[in-house]
Amino acid sequence: MVGAMQQRALHGTTLKSFDGIVMKFPRIDESFRKCKTIFEQFDEDSNGEIDKEELKHCFQKLEISFTEEEICDLFEACDINEDMGMRFNEFIVFLCLVYLLNEPAVSEAVSFIIHIVAI
Repeated sequence: MVGAMQQRALHGTTLKSFDGIVMKFPRIDESFRKCKTIFEQFDEDSNGEIDKEELKHCFQKLEISFTEEEICDLFEACDINEDMGMRFNEFIVFLCLVYLLNEPAVSEAVSFIIHIVAI
């Protein structure tokens, strides 16, 4: 993170003031609540985790075509504690990773999720 901040500083951009970030907490909190609702929709068996099969169904519902290998790689990258289930905090990491991959179809689907969260 420090390296990323230093890179931003080299390019003339810095993080917003902490006060500005704190003032947005109510909006952030509401957005996380909406993300939680989306997470719960994808958690088909309501066990508090999204497994690989549920993740596949998630991609199918969003009409995103990933290979089995790509889905496994994403899942493993986001399953931080390696318990074969993606908990909500890991789901947030997943959304960030998918967004950062920046494939047009994937970005469109994640933008759709983010739009739902922002409403």
